[in-house]
Amino acid sequence: MGPANYDLRSGPSQSSCREKARAEPPPATIPLPFPNPHRRPRCRAVGAMETVSRSKKCILGEEDHISRLPEAVLGDIVILLPTRDGGRTQVLSSRWRLLWRSAPLNIDIHERPLIRRIISAGEISSILSSHLGPDRRFCIPTRYLEDDGDPTATLDGWLRSPALDGLQELEFHYGSLRHSSGMPPLPPSARRLWPTLCVASFGACSFLDGDALHLPLLEQLSLMNVGISETSLHAFLAGCPSLQSLMLVESIDSCSCIRIVSRTLRSIGVRTFWREDRLQQLIIEDAPCLERLVLLGGSSGEEMVISVVSAPKLEIFGHLPAQCPRLEFGSTLFQGSCVVNSAMVMPSVKVLALTHADLSLDVVIGFMKCFPCLENLYIKMKTTCNQISCHNFYVPSAFVPTKPRETNAWRRKYQNIISTLDIRLKKIAVTTYRGNKAHANFASFFVLNARVLQSMVLEVDVRHNNDKAWIERQHAAD
Repeated sequence: MGPANYDLRSGPSQSSCREKARAEPPPATIPLPFPNPHRRPRCRAVGAMETVSRSKKCILGEEDHISRLPEAVLGDIVILLPTRDGGRTQVLSSRWRLLWRSAPLNIDIHERPLIRRIISAGEISSILSSHLGPDRRFCIPTRYLEDDGDPTATLDGWLRSPALDGLQELEFHYGSLRHSSGMPPLPPSARRLWPTLCVASFGACSFLDGDALHLPLLEQLSLMNVGISETSLHAFLAGCPSLQSLMLVESIDSCSCIRIVSRTLRSIGVRTFWREDRLQQLIIEDAPCLERLVLLGGSSGEEMVISVVSAPKLEIFGHLPAQCPRLEFGSTLFQGSCVVNSAMVMPSVKVLALTHADLSLDVVIGFMKCFPCLENLYIKMKTTCNQISCHNFYVPSAFVPTKPRETNAWRRKYQNIISTLDIRLKKIAVTTYRGNKAHANFASFFVLNARVLQSMVLEVDVRHNNDKAWIERQHAAD
């Protein structure tokens, strides 16, 4: 028996590796979705102009699948990108360069600082004249045209551009400009865009009586401090058969009363300010699809009246100020966040937002009786402002919470109503929670009696309740 042959190298010998390689088939290659940084391509360098076949690119994960998409899809991708990133796609290839120049354009300078005015009016005109594709959105924000020598002519010239043919969204606001006879008129060229507009927002302009205002595709309309008569406004709303959202901001000159009759409206928002020509009455006469009635900030005054005659699907209601306006739901009457008369219930309302000077359990229970199917309740606590006089100006020195006048003691007062009142609230949110006894009683009532309550959010004003003693009192109450 001869001596044994030993291979001093670690691992199997070369001969055994060759025999094993002949017996086993080569492993399958799995292409990675991205290039492997630890693997160098096994290709022979034949010069700088060497090209890699499609199969090798696929194996290396370097093939450009996005460029193989249809041009319509690529155009949508370019539109969704930020403007700077969309412009940079031109360096990818000649095809992407053409896509950028012909893709639908969105001109919206809301995010630009108006003080610096980075994009000038001349640059906007140049973009409209040189771009090969259509424009989907054209937005000129408030105060942008105030420094223009002839803003009405400038805006009218932009809207006449062929690039705006088929425009879907239009928004402009003249700002504080005033025409010799009042507000600047609506640009005449805007009327040619009526057939294709889906979203429109007009600010600080006037509508002439007798204008043919027919927008068959319009779904969202915002009127901000415009001049229009009641007859023209009602004709305007009647000429929008697809309208779903209406926003009335600031004042509507020459129109103190608005009557809503729409089979398609789903949302109405109102924001008015204290002026002689402010909106005084809003009547929702017939809105079978209305779901949201939102009162935004501002001071509408106690004289404003909102009457809801027919809105059977109304679900979201608020934000009701503390004292105004006056609201009429059939025979049920509210004055701000207080129930005056609850003769009729509205089971459709599920979301309610209120403003309270003092967190009052009595007021909330009154609303729950009017809205028996209420699920979400949002309450904002109103703060008072201590003011000091300084050179005939009132300067707020500090914002301090109003002193609570409600105790919200409920165990004896509502012991008979607890068994009969069906509380369906699932979420309660209270801002400026102060943690005093009245607020704690309010919270404990719903924690102990709202059987389906899922969430209660109590937001604390840290400006006044951040001391250690206040925090210890809250833990002691728990």
